[in-house]
Amino acid sequence: PPVQGHPLLIVDRPGSVQTSFRFGGTALPRDHHDYPALQLANLAFGGYFSSRWVENIRENKGYSYSPRSYIDHAWLGSTVEIVADVATEVTAPAVLETFYELGRIASLPITATELDSVQQYAVGSLALATATQSGLASQLSVLLSVGLGADWLMEHPARLLKVTADEVAEAAAGYLAPRRLVGVAVGDAGSIIEPLSAIVEVE
Repeated sequence: PPVQGHPLLIVDRPGSVQTSFRFGGTALPRDHHDYPALQLANLAFGGYFSSRWVENIRENKGYSYSPRSYIDHAWLGSTVEIVADVATEVTAPAVLETFYELGRIASLPITATELDSVQQYAVGSLALATATQSGLASQLSVLLSVGLGADWLMEHPARLLKVTADEVAEAAAGYLAPRRLVGVAVGDAGSIIEPLSAIVEVE
């Protein structure tokens, strides 16, 4: 079902020195014609070490050691998930920067350099994942379980390389815009509710 707008849910863990926050929403299945663009949009946002979000809240500001975003494919549907653990005192700034990067990726096309980087990363990662017999067997077993097969695996790199920056922007606007996501933050409510409520509706 479509994601319904909802305030950021605060789950109280009194005395916690860290906040775990998660944002999620619907995504596209592997066989959708727009999936390669969404895959690249997610990578550019937070799906690998050189992504915008990781560079922002890890490298530049030191808010989180291992923020990451990924697309998860389940039997009944696919989801995008945005994950970070931060110190209690920087919860609100980290969420603010997350919204900033989500808004930026959803409203401005990525650069030609970024597009080339995420395309090469996606193609290279798939090649590495299928470089061994066991890796290839694992990849194919997952694909076969949803009605896809070796053809999808062989043709996907070409699909990735055909994606344009405008297509990445369109996919990001459709699935990574903050209004299309719901979120939860687990931490010391007494410390995080007030600063978070200054930037987002909380519950």
